Amino acid sequence: MKTGALNEVATSDTEVQRKDVPESTRIRVWAKAAGRCVLCATYLLVGADSFWHAIPVGQIAHIVGAASGKNAPRGKSGLDANERASEENLLLLCYRCHKRIDDKAYRNRYTVEFLTEKKHLHERRVREVTDFATLRPTSVVTVSSDIRGTAAPVSLAQVAEALRSEGYTGMGDDTRNGAFTLHLPGNANDGWAWDAHRTDLDRLAARVAEAATAGNIETVSVFALAPIPSLVYLGSKLDDKTETRLFRRKRTDAVTAWAWDDEIPTPTFNIVLTPSPAPADEATVIVELSSPVKESRLPSSLTSLPRVTISPTGEMPHPELISTRAAMEEFARAWREALARIENDLPDARTLHLVASASAPAAIAMGRHRMRSAQPKMIVYQLTNESYEAAMEVTE
Repeated sequence: MKTGALNEVATSDTEVQRKDVPESTRIRVWAKAAGRCVLCATYLLVGADSFWHAIPVGQIAHIVGAASGKNAPRGKSGLDANERASEENLLLLCYRCHKRIDDKAYRNRYTVEFLTEKKHLHERRVREVTDFATLRPTSVVTVSSDIRGTAAPVSLAQVAEALRSEGYTGMGDDTRNGAFTLHLPGNANDGWAWDAHRTDLDRLAARVAEAATAGNIETVSVFALAPIPSLVYLGSKLDDKTETRLFRRKRTDAVTAWAWDDEIPTPTFNIVLTPSPAPADEATVIVELSSPVKESRLPSSLTSLPRVTISPTGEMPHPELISTRAAMEEFARAWREALARIENDLPDARTLHLVASASAPAAIAMGRHRMRSAQPKMIVYQLTNESYEAAMEVTE
């Protein structure tokens, strides 16, 4: 029987009886699932111990029912008894998931097609994640905060999937050099929060830098959901000598939520510099990626300053603009070019007022690609109550 060829069809006149699954087949099913439930990923090799041996808590379940009786879950199929007991028709489940997929109340949800897809996806992930020769270790930095009053946590399962898709694996739970986790307090409407964010991000960056200096980490992978000023500041504190990869959170709860998209046309960006009549030591920088920045929301003190605007070429800003790594790299290139033009065309500028509508990785990139000792300091603004207000300074 070919893999993926399982289908629910009308039963034949002869009822198929259950056949025992060979021990060799059971071992292969357990091995391919890495001892984890295919549906909920519960680890099933920690079983109850008897006097002589450990009793595993996992169960071998049938995709197409083991028998074809009218009460058999997913029993209607043209498969014979041997095919129903074959490896392709079996998956490893915990007791709770096994009971649920066979419950009459849920059978219309746990179809042959659904279970087959989950089996293949789980077993493929096991193969790829255990291919240690091709997965590079990386230290994981996760930063979260309350956004608009709602907690925005970073799922470790989604992080693992995003790393796997790019050939990386996390270094585990060692908080010295493997996992750096921070939840920022307060929210954007709390004036005190920005100082607290600065303090916490300084501590986080110092820990990462210490591990990098000691040679304990080679690469850093950043997963962050926080207000734009905090993200720009985070980027400014990350060591530019350590290979750093930024990840973007999509608006989905799927396990691939942090994985970059593929095969989408890469946008390009316009950089428009509008000088002021007289020399000025300040300038406004507008970055429009996720949405346009409304002029009416800008503080009046910024409207008369020289201005640099970065926006997509030939299309309106939108939330999915930076959805591929290539798009992220193209924006980073445009940002560096904009900073270089400010140095050349606005030589008196000592302060940049940054107003941005951008995704998290783009915000981090804006802080990361500013030359700390050579380019003007930045004051980053946050949209609060329909107007932009100065929130955090980036000076180092």
